[in-house]
Amino acid sequence: MALLVAAAVVFVLGTAFLIASDAALSSSSLGPSSDLAQAGRWLQFLAGACALGAVCTAGWELTLRSDWAAAAEIAAAALGTLLLVIGLVASAASNGSSPAGPVTGAVGIGVWALLVLSRAARASLAEQGTTVPGGEGGRRRQADLWLAAAIGLFVLAIGYGLTSAPGSEGPGIAAGLLEAVGVAVLAVSVAAARSRGLLRSRPVPGALIGLALLTLSFLAAAIVAGLAFGTLAALGAGLAVVTAVELAGVVALGLAAWTRVRELYK
Repeated sequence: MALLVAAAVVFVLGTAFLIASDAALSSSSLGPSSDLAQAGRWLQFLAGACALGAVCTAGWELTLRSDWAAAAEIAAAALGTLLLVIGLVASAASNGSSPAGPVTGAVGIGVWALLVLSRAARASLAEQGTTVPGGEGGRRRQADLWLAAAIGLFVLAIGYGLTSAPGSEGPGIAAGLLEAVGVAVLAVSVAAARSRGLLRSRPVPGALIGLALLTLSFLAAAIVAGLAFGTLAALGAGLAVVTAVELAGVVALGLAAWTRVRELYK
């Protein structure tokens, strides 16, 4: 969790550079905007590396405890995270021009979706013929929530992959809408888990706020992709607003992670 907090802080810093890059976008001078965007991409790659370190650390601890089933799950999550990090470094190395970066990252998110789908299948099998106190008819189900989360991740992966076609209006709109729907489904599954009493920790409301803000940022990105801006400065202003909303969402998720860290160390 501490490494995830560090990842969120670095990602926020990188996103701030991207906001400055969008704000500096003008037809007279593209150099400063490009330099700021490049710095932001490298910082986001560093944030992804911190997240990968967090997943690998958790996997190592499970391996030391000989919890092989959980360690196998973490290994799959690490593979997805590694692919996402490779996508981030590809985008940073190519100054955002390589379509391979978003596609590789989308595959990584797809691996996460498959992992969550397997958890949904296992939960469904465990719930057949069993009862869990406190739910409807003595049953508190989880399989449908895991399935919803898997669907949300699949939709998010498709939208993330579509961002590999920059400068194209149709894919840009579709990417923003699909990403918004994917994150919204994730938020709904988390909210439903909280309402069923499956998630009771203090960071959950902050995580829901973060997911809601990310949904708004993706919707705003779809709107910006569909608008015709007369100047580069106007386009930069629109992109800056989108990135600022995304920044607020990441900050909310980072604060939720920090709250969880404080709970763990009490």
